[in-house]
Amino acid sequence: MMEDRLKNAVQNDFNKKRILVLGDLMVDEYILGKVGRISPEAPVPVLNYRGTQRNAGGASNVALNMHAMGGKLAVAGVAGLDDSGIWLRDFLRNASINTEGIFADENRMTTVKTRFATKVQQLLRVDREDSSPIQEAVRTKILDYIVSYISEWDAIVLSDYCKGVLEDAEFVRKIIQICNENQVIVTIDSKSRHIEAFENADFVKPNNLELENAVNIKIVDLDSLDRAGKAYLERSKAKCIIVTRGAEGISIFEHGRDRRDYASKAVQVFDVTGAGDTVISAVTLGLASGFTMDNAVILANIAAGIVIGKRGTAVVTRDELMERLNEKKDYKFG
Repeated sequence: MMEDRLKNAVQNDFNKKRILVLGDLMVDEYILGKVGRISPEAPVPVLNYRGTQRNAGGASNVALNMHAMGGKLAVAGVAGLDDSGIWLRDFLRNASINTEGIFADENRMTTVKTRFATKVQQLLRVDREDSSPIQEAVRTKILDYIVSYISEWDAIVLSDYCKGVLEDAEFVRKIIQICNENQVIVTIDSKSRHIEAFENADFVKPNNLELENAVNIKIVDLDSLDRAGKAYLERSKAKCIIVTRGAEGISIFEHGRDRRDYASKAVQVFDVTGAGDTVISAVTLGLASGFTMDNAVILANIAAGIVIGKRGTAVVTRDELMERLNEKKDYKFG
């Protein structure tokens, strides 16, 4: 049965896949405490400090997702030589993720999103970042790194949060060209409107809002979704686009085929943070393991259903994925 072959691939093939995640690396920092009163100085809550937590975010979270699902990961991008950048490198290395492709851009800080929060409520977020394009010299270092190790990877994921690493369209085109020439899968999760740079990517994964912004079509129903998806596909010239639609599930657009929709599974939703990272991670690993696009998306839908049942930035493990697959639900793999 197809379902059994896919389960076998998740269990025994994911751990053989070697993936590079390239993009905007971030640190998610949480200043935690308890609010007991309002400040006498201004009408704001006073947070009694209890501790600080850090997580790897942005492209780093994509790498952590793929690693948790079993893949062998390397990360490339830019992080400063500040405390946060040093912490991020150490954290990823301790998670057995290769960090040789992380470079420092002169005078550029590490992107840090600091959230002041209680156990149940976020009070304030402070962003420290430089979202200007990275220097040409750093882009050259990253390209040299990719060329040197391209034969070692089954896929490259471009994770673009519009923080500068993938801002240059020609840089993105060169990466896709290198992947195409070496038969390496290249997948993209991008908030950019410069979608013409995505030509020949294996797939691009916008969400509803990113799709609307890229093609300037407001999505209000399935007809407008269809028009927007086809416009994005034609303009980008990517081989496929996968649109994540929140509670409405995932839609696939490919040249010469009708749109295919996959409804999300009904689960108790705690937090949608990082669900998009989980989707691109599962689809990329699925394609690298020989799945069809549709089966890879079904698997990603299952993985997303797991991660949104968790709080905060989270990952889905291979064991969790296997447990859900073994529940014998009607996933209709084809």
